Amino acid sequence: MTGAFRKRILTFLNPLSRELVTERYTVAFVTAILAVLLRWALDPVLGHVAFYVTVYIVVALCALICGTLPAILSGFLGFLGTFYWFVDPRHSFRVIRPSELHGIVGCFLVCAVLIALGEANRRKQLRLNHNIDALTNEARERRRAQEDLRRAHDELEQRVNERTRQLSQALAWLEAEVAVREQAEAQLRHLSLRLMTLQDEERRRIARELHDTAGQTLAAMKMSTALIRQNNLTHPDLTVLLDDLDALTDEALQEVRTTSYLLHPPLLDESGICSAARWFAEGFARRSGIEVHCDIQEKMERPSRECELVLFRILQEALTNVHRHSAASAATIRLACDGDQFHLEVGDNGKGISQEHLHQIRSSVNTTGVGIAGMRERVRELGGSIDIQSDETGTTIYALLPVEESSNASEASVPSAFASYGNANR
Repeated sequence: MTGAFRKRILTFLNPLSRELVTERYTVAFVTAILAVLLRWALDPVLGHVAFYVTVYIVVALCALICGTLPAILSGFLGFLGTFYWFVDPRHSFRVIRPSELHGIVGCFLVCAVLIALGEANRRKQLRLNHNIDALTNEARERRRAQEDLRRAHDELEQRVNERTRQLSQALAWLEAEVAVREQAEAQLRHLSLRLMTLQDEERRRIARELHDTAGQTLAAMKMSTALIRQNNLTHPDLTVLLDDLDALTDEALQEVRTTSYLLHPPLLDESGICSAARWFAEGFARRSGIEVHCDIQEKMERPSRECELVLFRILQEALTNVHRHSAASAATIRLACDGDQFHLEVGDNGKGISQEHLHQIRSSVNTTGVGIAGMRERVRELGGSIDIQSDETGTTIYALLPVEESSNASEASVPSAFASYGNANR
């Protein structure tokens, strides 16, 4: 209650701005009337002394609230009213005693001092009010800015949460898609390895079929031609035909033996990768005219059958590519075992592989068949690695396979009929 009353008093005493001209002079006129009325109310108490005390009060109040000119107006009107109604002779403006003249002069001096002090205080109050308004506006703007910032923060947080939820959903979908693709790639690699394994088994079967059927048939034809020669046939034309038949039979038998060996060399099962690699390099050099240098470690422990087969297929594919694409005059084969890994290196002095094509070869992982990409899958299945380096001086293929000693190396023999293939390309 006391705080509300104090607030009202402070609001009443708050100075009026200069723009409120009508309000300021209205207050001055009203305060002059109040001064006269208050003096009338106090007349029984004051009597013929202190005529202008109420004028001082309204002048000080008006100077504080309305400014200099309204205070002068209020003081002048209050003085006239007080002098006319309360100074003897009443209801007259005549001055009959020197003391009254002294009172008039003192009234004007006191009013002047009160107006000066009130105007000074009014200006200070106006500046203070201006500063208070500025601070209030600043505080209001700051609160508004804080509210806007809070709303923006809440909106941003909501958008971030929504975006995070969307990204989480997208990430979950991508993870599911990646899992499906990885599973599909794993299945594809497994299928690729299975196809290459079946292909090797089919090659082994075809090689044996060629030996057991076409090879034996051609051998029988040679024996038949030999029996015909033993009959002492002297007809010249028949002798020529027998010679041609015998030559064609030898050529066909050689082709059957070579094809059977290339499909699946029996030395690979009988003697191991070292003998098979030397034999294949010699035959490749003789057929292609490319000089091949072999650096194969002696007395090397035999790896497993799968490892030997992969090493031989890499060697076969590499030399085939040298003959087809490199335009090389020489090639080098290095095969060694350092205790825990088998190292196979096949290089040439050809024109090399373009970087674009080399990148395609390195990035291709889904190729089935006997290409380098297919071999890469089989090498990785065995825990090894394969790499290709190429520039304008030639191409080199590096293959590393972990040592896994074959448990049935002694059982990896071939039928006695395959032993005749050892001299197929000699």
